[in-house]
Amino acid sequence: MIAFYGQGGLGNQLFQYAAARSLAHRLHIDLVLDPYWFKHPRPGETVRPLELTNYHVKLRIANTDEQRRWKLLRTRWARYLGPLLPIQVVRERGFAYNDSFNRTADDSYLVGAWQSERYFREIREILLGELTPIQPPSIQDTELLQAMQACDAICVHVRRGDYVSSNSASAYHGVCSLDYYERAIKHVASQVRSPSLFIFSDDPDWTREHLHTEYPSHYVTHNSSTDAFQDLRLMSYCKHHVIANSSFSWWGAWLSTSPEQIVVAPEKWFSVSRPTPDLLPPKWKRL
Repeated sequence: MIAFYGQGGLGNQLFQYAAARSLAHRLHIDLVLDPYWFKHPRPGETVRPLELTNYHVKLRIANTDEQRRWKLLRTRWARYLGPLLPIQVVRERGFAYNDSFNRTADDSYLVGAWQSERYFREIREILLGELTPIQPPSIQDTELLQAMQACDAICVHVRRGDYVSSNSASAYHGVCSLDYYERAIKHVASQVRSPSLFIFSDDPDWTREHLHTEYPSHYVTHNSSTDAFQDLRLMSYCKHHVIANSSFSWWGAWLSTSPEQIVVAPEKWFSVSRPTPDLLPPKWKRL
């Protein structure tokens, strides 16, 4: 069994699932999600629902007895207790890819963000199938998907939300500047024949007021926050992507199968000094 500690928003959950799924697939063993965090976030953390269940994920949710037995695994003391724990804890060390990850054995419990495709790119085709939403697109989404396929659709994701409203998140993450978006959009648009922007944001009013371009723009605002998986599907259908410093838009780009895809990402992912050498796939452009 490979178990993993789920936490964060949809983008973070997808990273955690994909990394754990790659290990379970290689070892031919079961994958189990510990959902404890979703009802017990730490002080200062943004409350998020478990969203992996919107997909064809190959996992089961830990039962009550397992969650009780794994209590110590979630604490900082786990690293010191070793043989006393029911299973081995494998904790992420920084944002750089860790080669020892692929030596993880059966009966391990993963704790970390695992934000690099290097942890799971070998099972990309499997993930593309499993990370298709169970719920079909709505009529409005279907119309948008058709519009995207008829042009050089450029997904633009403007991430604000708790990056602005929460002092701790703002200090840690920061937001991408309007200058970044303007330069990134021009970079992509200059290389395609009929650029058309599909703009996604958790702050659509601010984005509509401040982000101005010369290209046809469609603001995608009809899906609610509880339907984030629907927006992610729409984003993945775009041919090109301008992403924010956000795991959500990272996945919108990564799940795209456009052969001519251009992806632009911010050079600086965090406000704080935290290197992310393996976060972005090599073919994506940093700006």
